[in-house]
Amino acid sequence: MEQLIAKKYVKGLVEAVGGKKIESVAGVLKQIAEAFNDEKLAAIIASPEVSKGKKEELMIGLLGKKADKKLVNFVKTLGLHNRFDLIPEISALLQKELQRRANRYEGVVESSKPIEKKLLGELEKSLSKYVDATVVLHPVKSDRDGIRVSIEDLGLEASFSKERVASDMISHILKAL
Repeated sequence: MEQLIAKKYVKGLVEAVGGKKIESVAGVLKQIAEAFNDEKLAAIIASPEVSKGKKEELMIGLLGKKADKKLVNFVKTLGLHNRFDLIPEISALLQKELQRRANRYEGVVESSKPIEKKLLGELEKSLSKYVDATVVLHPVKSDRDGIRVSIEDLGLEASFSKERVASDMISHILKAL
């Protein structure tokens, strides 16, 4: 439910701010969303004892003195409807929207062994052709016996494990006999 509400706010923010300023606004919102990782801030926003006005002052203070007026009005609107807790979700959805507009997506490659930059580049190039978009992959160390590639925003996931390749080869050999 929160995601549906956040989508409406993202749509409104994108329309209000416009194409050129939306990236800087997204950067500011991302910083505020990261501030929500602080337990004290999250507790203040969730507290019914703190007035809407104080919460609004706090959030506008986080924007900085040179904040875009439309962004300030956006934050005031969130405060009016008691929706400050949606800021992390709004920020995440706004980042996805910017990726979609730029036709650029980020993903991860999980492996137990470090992946060479050359191989990572080739994988990015192949996936970019496949999805007709720019793909940037980040290596992540895991305990997986093989490789797993995941691009969440595209709903793309592929994995290769040694066990599966071995079992497929055995199955193929047995069928040939």
